[in-house]
Amino acid sequence: MKGRYLLLSALVFIGIFSCKNRVYMTVSEPAAVFLEQEYESAGVVNRTYSEGAGKIVDVIDNALTLEGNLDHEGSKAAVQGVFDELTVNPKFKRVVLMDSMTVKGGGIDIFPAQLPWEEVQRLCDENGVQLLFVLEVFDTDTKIDYSSQTVNKNTPLGTVPMIQHTATMTTKIKTGWRIYDPKNKWIRDEFWLSDRIQSTGSGINPLKAAEALMKRGQAVRQISTQVGRFYAGRVRDQQFRVWRTYFKKGDQNIKIGARRAQVNNWTGAAEMWEKATHSDRRRAAGKACYNMAVIAEINGDLYGAYEWAQKSYSDYKIKDGRDYARLLKNRIIRWENNQARKTMDEQGN
Repeated sequence: MKGRYLLLSALVFIGIFSCKNRVYMTVSEPAAVFLEQEYESAGVVNRTYSEGAGKIVDVIDNALTLEGNLDHEGSKAAVQGVFDELTVNPKFKRVVLMDSMTVKGGGIDIFPAQLPWEEVQRLCDENGVQLLFVLEVFDTDTKIDYSSQTVNKNTPLGTVPMIQHTATMTTKIKTGWRIYDPKNKWIRDEFWLSDRIQSTGSGINPLKAAEALMKRGQAVRQISTQVGRFYAGRVRDQQFRVWRTYFKKGDQNIKIGARRAQVNNWTGAAEMWEKATHSDRRRAAGKACYNMAVIAEINGDLYGAYEWAQKSYSDYKIKDGRDYARLLKNRIIRWENNQARKTMDEQGN
């Protein structure tokens, strides 16, 4: 019975996806952190070095978690990543990588008290920038799992059982960021961003197993740079490669439209699918409405796509249309919010 159930499930899955084709498109999403047009310069600061009591805590934490100077090297790579990404953002005409700062009583995994606005303004004035991108928290937490097992090794004396030791090290990188706007005395963004690295080594003794783990510093620097670049991308509109499915079966017009779509004749596909929306076969009409939503999104008409997707579900009960309509609605909301902010910015200028 279990085998029959799995076979039936597989056939249903294949049947569902054999009725659809996939198309890829590029969609634009507004920046997670909106900055008005007037902001054209930024400074990047590493504020993760502790002094006083916080420094003692860091030393203890490093010893317990096998970190060494990973936090120091990783934080430098993270702010470098932010700097590199901001310099290729056409919005900014000036980007300054500033000196690192210490923070009294800095803790682990918590944001320190924010910089006083007088200090923020002074730093911006001295470096000729309008905003500060500050790395406030950088922490690496490393854990090792150790195991051993008996394996057979080929030797000149024949196959000999040996004990193989395996060590797996997982390093979690946690960063905390702020963007200071001294003009408005406003923290534009406060954001946590994490990633992790896993390394595995094995050998005939524990020392050999651990040797492969000692090069993780380079991996930490590489990942930290990527984390920094990703964070700096929050102030930039993003483009993503996504895919949508469309129906290729339903009636003759849908089939012809699908074949036209496969040869990139989307105008011809839309012509046939629009005809199919008037089909006497309700399910075919619903599928055609869904396909018209895909066409509209490809053409950048989010409102038209939303209306077609809604119609495919509300009028014809095409369940895919419900999920697609929700996706499009969220895109519309983000787009409208972004347009409203840009309009306010232009009117303010």
